[in-house]
Amino acid sequence: MFTCDKWVGSNYAKGSVGKEIIAIILQDKEYWVQCQYIIKVTKPLVRVLRLVDSEEKPAMGYLFEAMEKAKETIKVRLRNKITQYGPYIRVIDARWDKQLHSPLHAAGCFLNPAIYFSPSFTKQKEVARGLLTTITRLVPDDDVQDKISAQLEEYKTSTGDFGLSIAIRQREKLNPVAWWAQFGNDASELQKFAIRVLSQCCSATGCEKNWSVFEFIHSKKRNRLDHKRLNDLVFVRYNLKLRERNLSKTKSSLDPISLDNIDLLEDWISEEPSLLDGEDLSWEMVDAPFASLSLDDDEEAPNFNDEDDNEGDDDIAPIRDFDPSIYVFDDD
Repeated sequence: MFTCDKWVGSNYAKGSVGKEIIAIILQDKEYWVQCQYIIKVTKPLVRVLRLVDSEEKPAMGYLFEAMEKAKETIKVRLRNKITQYGPYIRVIDARWDKQLHSPLHAAGCFLNPAIYFSPSFTKQKEVARGLLTTITRLVPDDDVQDKISAQLEEYKTSTGDFGLSIAIRQREKLNPVAWWAQFGNDASELQKFAIRVLSQCCSATGCEKNWSVFEFIHSKKRNRLDHKRLNDLVFVRYNLKLRERNLSKTKSSLDPISLDNIDLLEDWISEEPSLLDGEDLSWEMVDAPFASLSLDDDEEAPNFNDEDDNEGDDDIAPIRDFDPSIYVFDDD
């Protein structure tokens, strides 16, 4: 961008700010080192956000463990040096504990058989505490609470339908809601509670979606709506959008013989392919940290406060021989 003819001939390149930016991009050797460092820290978090925004399956049962794995991955990427990963983990924990973390996330993790019965899962006590808090809040009836508590033992010990070989095999193949609907019939109260928790929505852009609906409704012509009526309109419109999306997903399962289900314009309209691959948004993306990293991760993470740690960063030296002429592009 900063070496093409269009940029060079623009007024931005002639100003003081433009010249300063060009010097940073093309001449500052530490700039790209720091960019690489930032990617190492943020990439695991971006994967969690993509998991949360996935529409393939509910993410409530995966979010708690996904955050734990993301933090462990960041530690490994920064060579397990507390002086480097410590500040980032503290920021993540502060935001997660004060603004994002909820007992509902812990309850979803507990009720997700793919995670709870995994040999690598080590947060049983923490998620069990969140589960009890969620039961107390969502189930006001004491008798139902007692039934759920008794049925939890069957789930934890894998007895009854929970211990069937097919139920054990399907723990990681089915999404948690479908698993409980299929194998939780002997524990009806717990089954109903688990499906209710695991079906909750997770979204990293929920507020943004609501803001767009507010902006559509609260125009100049409708700027005298009282606050309660405005909230009601947003609630109705947003849920209508959700209903339309769900109906569109089940369209393929409608009776093809029924004349009411025939779309006369179906052959004339083609939907653009999705920009994101569905397989790229699965839970498996948030892998546990590996000892061997990719080529981009093999470089030593720079420690800007310790000169001794920078001795192994000579592999980034090609930036010193940077030749801007090779990056000159045509206007196209």
